[in-house]
Amino acid sequence: MESRQSGHDDLAIVVFGAGSIGLYSGGQLAHAGCRVSFIGRPRFAATLKNGLILSHYARPVINVPPERFNFFTDIQTAQTALYDADIILVCVKSHDSADAARSLQPYIKPDALVVSFQNGVRNAEILSSVLDDQISVLGAVVPFNVTQIGASQWHCGTEGDLTIAARKGDSRLNRLAAAYDYSGQGVTYVDDIAPAHWGKLLVNLNNGLNVLSGGTLLEGLMQRRYRLALAAMIEESLSLLARGGITPAAFGKASPKNMLKILRLPNWLYRLIMQKVVKIDAEARSSMLDDLEAGKPCEIAYLQGEI
Repeated sequence: MESRQSGHDDLAIVVFGAGSIGLYSGGQLAHAGCRVSFIGRPRFAATLKNGLILSHYARPVINVPPERFNFFTDIQTAQTALYDADIILVCVKSHDSADAARSLQPYIKPDALVVSFQNGVRNAEILSSVLDDQISVLGAVVPFNVTQIGASQWHCGTEGDLTIAARKGDSRLNRLAAAYDYSGQGVTYVDDIAPAHWGKLLVNLNNGLNVLSGGTLLEGLMQRRYRLALAAMIEESLSLLARGGITPAAFGKASPKNMLKILRLPNWLYRLIMQKVVKIDAEARSSMLDDLEAGKPCEIAYLQGEI
């Protein structure tokens, strides 16, 4: 599917932290016609000279030509794009949140929206504590998994709608949802993002387990002893959250308690039910495994560590 103008070209987006999630999410918006600028590592600059390829386990491939976006390797050269941005999507790892906010602070216009497309439950709070009070910071949950599978191709291997904290009366969020819808990506707005954050964190506990197994998400989940270890982590977490008065939202089609039952099923029955509860293709793997293989710090302190 080739990118073309679609009526969203007046919405200026900056993606700060152009890794797998940032490039995939921003690429969808560029495909829809938004004015997208990425700020990311120099190693991606050459890779993206021929554009972006966004593949999905259930949707057509999207080709985003290089003229549909800008890519900057440092924040100084991206100053004009930041001053112009209606929405800034922060996609850095959790341990980089405070530094990201300090880097962005001098260049964001006061009425810009900052949206945290990050794992963990406290990143919006951290960003907000560093940025000026008048800048609105919204929490969000990115439910899908993205893996780089080619020089310029990023593949989404799991399903789910983006969930973003609502900001009443802001037309930019409606335009953002419309742009994502154009690329086939659903968006849900909620008044309270905390339950969704905690629901996603329970699922993200699988990231550390995936690192230990060293394989794909599907390979791990097809092993009952792997699932029993994941169920034990989730069960312990639910017990602690209950003591803290926190009720996590369902992530996907099953509540956390039902997910425990499903994880503990025999392999033959798990395979049957999993096909109806969650879609994961054979190439999906955790970003934590990607980070460790690339020699980068991982987010386990913000996942298991949060519990």
